[in-house]
Amino acid sequence: MDDSRLMDRLTRDLRHMNALAKIMRQRRIDRGAITLASAEVKFEIDTETHDPLDIGMYQIREANQMVEEFMLAANVSVAEKILKHFPLCSLLRRHPSPTKEMLEPLLQTAAAVGLFLDVTSSKALADSLDRAVVSFSIMNMLTLSRT
Repeated sequence: MDDSRLMDRLTRDLRHMNALAKIMRQRRIDRGAITLASAEVKFEIDTETHDPLDIGMYQIREANQMVEEFMLAANVSVAEKILKHFPLCSLLRRHPSPTKEMLEPLLQTAAAVGLFLDVTSSKALADSLDRAVVSFSIMNMLTLSRT
């Protein structure tokens, strides 16, 4: 957690970097970058029965987002240099779309707890996961309020 009372040089520089990363992120989003609005969803699975036991979210902190933003900027910068100097030999690395076989365990686990995940596109999947997290949060709140 950031202690706003700290004012040493390193802390001040990190705060400036974080502010810059937020501006860079917003510019990417404004230019149409697709972002997963939800945090990474984690499923806890029983190792013997493979039944889902719990669902949770990986906590993304500002520091994670700051590092991610600068890594993206570094990747873009390197790609632009390569393209400029080697236009006929440049390659673009793209993650392949997941296959049905890759998604099947996720779909089965989600279905086992009553969730439908739309995997027709990355955005549809992200939206489905967002809804799943909200649904589980509401279910957990209702369960806690009954006890």
